[in-house]
Amino acid sequence: MKLVERAQYLQTLQDRFSDIGRSGHTVFLLGEAGIGKTSLITHFKDSIGTRAHAYIGGCDSLFTPHPLGPLHDIAPQLEDDFNSLLRKEKERSVIFTAFFEKLTAATKPVLLIFEDVHWADEATIDLIKFLSRRIGKLRCLFVLTMRDNELDARHALRNLFGQLSADTFTKVHLNALSRQAVEDMALAKGHYSGDKVFALTGGNPFYVTEVLAAGMTPIPERIKDSVLTAFHSKDEHTQELWELLSVLPSRIEPSIVSKIEHEYPQVIESCIAAGVIVNRNDTLSFKHELYRIAIEESISKYRRRHLHQRVLRLLMEEGSGATLAQRVHHARFAEDHRLVLELAPRAAQEAAAVGAHVEAAKLFKTAIEHATVNYNGLAMLLGRYAYECYLINQIANALTAQEQSLALYRQQGDRLRTGDTLRFLSRLQWFGGNRGKAITFAHESVQVLEQLPPSRELALAYSNFSQLNMLADNVPQTLHWGEKAIALAEQLNDAEILCHALNNVGSILQKSPGHEEEGAAKLHDSLSIALANGYHEHAARAYTNSGCFYVLIRKYEKARKALEAGLRYCEEHDLLSWYYYMQGERTRLLLDTGHWAEAEQIALSLQMNADHFALTRIGALVTLARLSIRRGRFGEARPYLDVAKKLAAPTAEAYRMLPVMAAELELCWTSGTTVPQDDIDAAIALLPDIHESWHYAGVAYWMLRCGIPIADNREVRYPGPLALEQQGQFAAAAQAWKELGCAFEQALALMECDEDQQRAGLGMLDHLGATATSEMLKTKLREKGMRHIPRGPRESTRSNPAGLTGRQVEILSLLEQGGQNREIAEKLFISPKTVDHHISAILAKLSVNSRAKAVAEARRLGILK
Repeated sequence: MKLVERAQYLQTLQDRFSDIGRSGHTVFLLGEAGIGKTSLITHFKDSIGTRAHAYIGGCDSLFTPHPLGPLHDIAPQLEDDFNSLLRKEKERSVIFTAFFEKLTAATKPVLLIFEDVHWADEATIDLIKFLSRRIGKLRCLFVLTMRDNELDARHALRNLFGQLSADTFTKVHLNALSRQAVEDMALAKGHYSGDKVFALTGGNPFYVTEVLAAGMTPIPERIKDSVLTAFHSKDEHTQELWELLSVLPSRIEPSIVSKIEHEYPQVIESCIAAGVIVNRNDTLSFKHELYRIAIEESISKYRRRHLHQRVLRLLMEEGSGATLAQRVHHARFAEDHRLVLELAPRAAQEAAAVGAHVEAAKLFKTAIEHATVNYNGLAMLLGRYAYECYLINQIANALTAQEQSLALYRQQGDRLRTGDTLRFLSRLQWFGGNRGKAITFAHESVQVLEQLPPSRELALAYSNFSQLNMLADNVPQTLHWGEKAIALAEQLNDAEILCHALNNVGSILQKSPGHEEEGAAKLHDSLSIALANGYHEHAARAYTNSGCFYVLIRKYEKARKALEAGLRYCEEHDLLSWYYYMQGERTRLLLDTGHWAEAEQIALSLQMNADHFALTRIGALVTLARLSIRRGRFGEARPYLDVAKKLAAPTAEAYRMLPVMAAELELCWTSGTTVPQDDIDAAIALLPDIHESWHYAGVAYWMLRCGIPIADNREVRYPGPLALEQQGQFAAAAQAWKELGCAFEQALALMECDEDQQRAGLGMLDHLGATATSEMLKTKLREKGMRHIPRGPRESTRSNPAGLTGRQVEILSLLEQGGQNREIAEKLFISPKTVDHHISAILAKLSVNSRAKAVAEARRLGILK
């Protein structure tokens, strides 16, 4: 078929292909169903012929997609060793690396195509991210098609583009055909006008083609009627085949084709010849998904159930090659409750083993929906579902399911499972931000399990208690319960419990003066055990605790590395609870190190998502509050702090409460308001008798700035630059803050030095965008008689997140349009050299090294719309 109005898109693909000898590239073809994405790829693939190895895989519209579906499509085209690895290997990163190596070793450039990634499972999305981030190392053009209009706001692909380097990928939005193009197509088909066709179809190429092919048959429901008109015009055997194929959302494998072929002699071939059914790599599917959907929706519920039953019988036969996910899909719509109950938990375990925890949760939920109240395994299914929800940041669902599981186990009199369920309910209550309930359930769990013979459940209960005390900075109790758990784990030879307990003990020792190295070693051992054994949750905990600790003690480079590794691991294994928690910690890191625009962007994203549990939201709220305070938006800061305080109080943990308190004190100091006595009492109550810690000292630091004395019986040991400030060595403190990378605190320390250093401190605050802090300090300096105080940035410069001037935004806009220095200079009536100076400043402020990256970063920050 001839492509219409697609030359520019084809040229883009050809240009990108010609460049992959130097560096690979990813192209996203975006557009609604029927817009012509597949046709464009087919023409492009034909145009390059044998100049490249072409590998094509697709995603299917299954209720729970088969993990790594496109890779399974491609695997038969590769050597047997990779096909075997894909079938047997459970660890996702091993599969990804092996596939990357295959692409690297290719003797010719590679054209890699993933179709319909809007249906991709979580594992496939992780693979897309994995390859796209490394595409520059390959001689590969990676083309993905997706219906971006069908992605909801929470779909993982929505955030994908912001996570990729702007110069490694291209987004191509396929537009509908113009009115003139439709007019020309209609005239070519013998119609006198294309107006009616355009009005009916909106220029969608598939709709236009089908309407014209149908001879302009009246179409009350647009393309659906067009498809059904074609359907009802066929003979009985063809209609039966189309109905059967319509309930198969995935491509029909050769084994299934061979089973149904004899029932429809010559029908399949005639449909392929007519272009309605297509044969790709020996699998059958409708030419377009809209065909399948239109036909499936026209079938009665009874008839549809019968067809699913028929397909299910074929898939259950030996040698069908069907995955468990496919069988569950058809068993569900066939209303075969027994088979769903049998297969869904197995499919869920299979998905969980490879880190597809989102799919695992869906499958366990499906099994629960098909279980009766008298089903003996219902309590187990609820517990497994609760655990998967816990991993993927669905804490409310996890709590509900776990409470139901507990009620069933108590009803059954199963004390061992009751004790274990209480232990996990304790963990979920902590995640929900309720420490009181978490402690209650932890006590009850130990009491129940200690009445029974020693068990791994009891060891886990001990370790849970250790974990709760570690989170509350209670060193003796953490070690007491942790050692009990380790001893029992070693007695039982249970590596998983040992891994969990080592994490707790290592984390608390790492925060204990004199035991840092011992703690780090234990935490490293915990992580090693988790990675070696595929303990996904425990690996996520190890990365999280390590990253949080380094943020706390302001070792930012170590924190960055730990968080980056942890985020990558959690992203690859659907561990969304820890992924978002670590993102919250990243906002603190970014705030401390002066990357305020990025900190704000992430914090706003975390705060706006209602699914995030309390502990993640507290960190995001504090970051947003401190940014608002420093920018003078006190009316915004107060609601952030009120919510954060409300969420932090039930946690009863200093790690949650102290940052809120410090931010409250900073608000009073910056705005010049009096600190409420209740806040003073609360701050003093939070300080321990003796504690050397950044977050305890941080509250004391702001108390002293606010003029609040610390009682004599409250000894606080100030670490690092805080100690130097306490001793009045402000110049040395400023240098120490600089070495840590904390520009805001460096500026505040400089404000206590001589006038030249004070001016330098004001300049730093202005550059950061801390306008309220700067203006408050300028007022104090004027009151002290200081003259020639720097004016600070203009209002136009303050109005964008990167501190760009109005002129710099103008130049960025012209850069976005492809303008060169001389062209920009002529339009703005300035010299090319001045343009060059402005561009250098823009690159520095946006922390990028090229014009293209500057434009991309400005779009991301909302400077360019």
